[in-house]
Amino acid sequence: MYYIGLDVASKSSYVYVINRRGKKEESKEIPTDKDGYRGYFRKWKDKAVEVAVEAGGHSRWIYDLLTRMGIGVYVVNPNKVKLIAETKRKTDKVDAKVLAELLRIEGLPEKIHMAEGDSRELRDLLRARQQLVKSATSLMNHLRGLLRQEGVKLKAEAFRDGEIFEELKKSKDIPRHLKPVIESYRRSIEELLKERGELDEVIGKYKNKEIELLKSVPGVGEVASKTIYAAIDTVKRFGSAKKLTSYCGLVPSVRSSGERTEYGHITREGRSEVRRVAIQGAHAVLRSKSVESKPLRVWHEQVAKRRGFKTALVGLARKLIQIMFYVLRDKRQYDYRLLSTR
Repeated sequence: MYYIGLDVASKSSYVYVINRRGKKEESKEIPTDKDGYRGYFRKWKDKAVEVAVEAGGHSRWIYDLLTRMGIGVYVVNPNKVKLIAETKRKTDKVDAKVLAELLRIEGLPEKIHMAEGDSRELRDLLRARQQLVKSATSLMNHLRGLLRQEGVKLKAEAFRDGEIFEELKKSKDIPRHLKPVIESYRRSIEELLKERGELDEVIGKYKNKEIELLKSVPGVGEVASKTIYAAIDTVKRFGSAKKLTSYCGLVPSVRSSGERTEYGHITREGRSEVRRVAIQGAHAVLRSKSVESKPLRVWHEQVAKRRGFKTALVGLARKLIQIMFYVLRDKRQYDYRLLSTR
């Protein structure tokens, strides 16, 4: 068995190979491109070999290329590897050699799941959609700031109505030099929202049983269901609802000292997009008047009395993720009658 560590940089990658006894076989630099990797790893594809690489901008295509060649790839979180390497080797640099040696002794942290198929495609599409929304929101906020300086106050949702731009154009409270800025921002915002709509049409074509199951949960709509499905990929990789909420960064941080244990803010580790849509879903549940969402609203109200509204809101978001775990695991739609308000 051979163990290969990869230290990947933009132009070149450093390869370090050891055998099962830990003896060095070779080390060299190869170009960080598909031709360079194919050329080097061709000689390893028929041997018992595993490759360790840190997650980063190149890890996806490296994983795809090597996996297709029949080579096992172990993708790891670089921050967790550094922590282990500093403990075991007392070195500040996590390089190819350390990766290879940790791989050989099974000292690496849990490998990162590499999504494929619809899940991966949806991740890319939804990430692009979010970037368009972010850009449009940034322009809206900047324009609101400019207008605020002139004594014109607008609500956050004001620009959702295109007529507001016509009103601003005619307003006598706005200086002449800002009129072309407003027109320029109007065109940019409208174009960004149009492009988001076009992406929504593409995203809307993705349909499967898991997405439909997620949509049965209160507060989970079209975009949220696909965001969560893309992040989870397959619920089988999570042994419990707690592991899924931890993956989403919705569990409280824990500090232990002697016999005392303190719980702090949520960890915010893992999938930030899932946290975002889960919080949005929690808000939607609280606005809802449906019978299906009533047990969740009652639960939030009870927790809010003890812990405060915001803490209860985060707890509700965590509860929604837990419900989604069971919905996907058991392959059955959400049923409010099975919920406890305690």
